[in-house]
Amino acid sequence: MNRKYTFLSALLLCAGVLTFISCKDEEEVVDPPLVCGLPNGTIRWKENGVEKCANASIIADKGIILTINGLSAQGPTITFELDSVSVGTHELTADYNYVLYTDGLALGWEATNEQPGSITINSHNESTNRIEGTFQINVVNPINGVSKQITDGQLSVTYTE
Repeated sequence: MNRKYTFLSALLLCAGVLTFISCKDEEEVVDPPLVCGLPNGTIRWKENGVEKCANASIIADKGIILTINGLSAQGPTITFELDSVSVGTHELTADYNYVLYTDGLALGWEATNEQPGSITINSHNESTNRIEGTFQINVVNPINGVSKQITDGQLSVTYTE
């Protein structure tokens, strides 16, 4: 008889513990830290103040112009078509040093002549095909005219020719 009560007491105790554990308050969901950097470089930026980076792929190729594309695992992409790759500060516009941005919803945003941004090439080593710089721009959705701020941009990539 004691065994039966001991077993039932233990069973009730376990059920109570499980109920207590499963009924705890909901925890705040915290996004994992943003991990950036790939074998051929790093591209980071802030979109309307939120940090983003190309952590899924970076493709950089120089033909007539230097094309750099960074894809974030969270959805956004940023593409540069750089006509100017010399050290110094250059405008980012619709006609020259173009930028195309897609957000996490795959909506397109682009550089405009009315709101030019800038890219500062801090170093460009043509023997190692390495380029480093910073950038900022307000990109505009061509459908509705709304703009997004891309600030605190940094790129450090190795490109192919």
